Amino acid sequence: MELLSPAGNVEKLSYAYAYGADAAYIGLKKFSLRIKADNFYEDEYKKVVELKEKYKGKRLHCALNISFHDSDIDNLKSNLDYFKQYPIDAFIVQDIGIVPLLQKHFPNTELHLSTQASVLNKDAIKYFEKNNVTRVVLARECSKDDIKDIIDNVSVEIECFIHGAMC
Repeated sequence: MELLSPAGNVEKLSYAYAYGADAAYIGLKKFSLRIKADNFYEDEYKKVVELKEKYKGKRLHCALNISFHDSDIDNLKSNLDYFKQYPIDAFIVQDIGIVPLLQKHFPNTELHLSTQASVLNKDAIKYFEKNNVTRVVLARECSKDDIKDIIDNVSVEIECFIHGAMC
């Protein structure tokens, strides 16, 4: 089991790691649905690298969970070198159109399917598993019985919200 915490800026990332989160997820400007978070850009990757070195074994997930228009994909492509400066362990995506691009440029980085993809059933999970998604964040509408049934019948990691719609 992994305790995953949101981190809207460098200070919150530091708190998440210091106070026991196994992993934290960040958003990069223009590509995250967490609009009210400060999000990350410019030279903040340097501080993130320092935190990952200080807190050995902690994981960093990056939410790229917007719905991508073609212009957004072009913008993503032009920012790939910048993203590579972050010590990202997993990308959280909802738009499967960016999966091949991420697999090509980040072959050793896990892909997690965001709750925004609204996955509620085993068949959908099995489809994403065939496309190298290693974790699925279930739709918030899943009941405890749904979650148990899914866990018993798929081999990918399952993540779920533990406090309603709150991240």
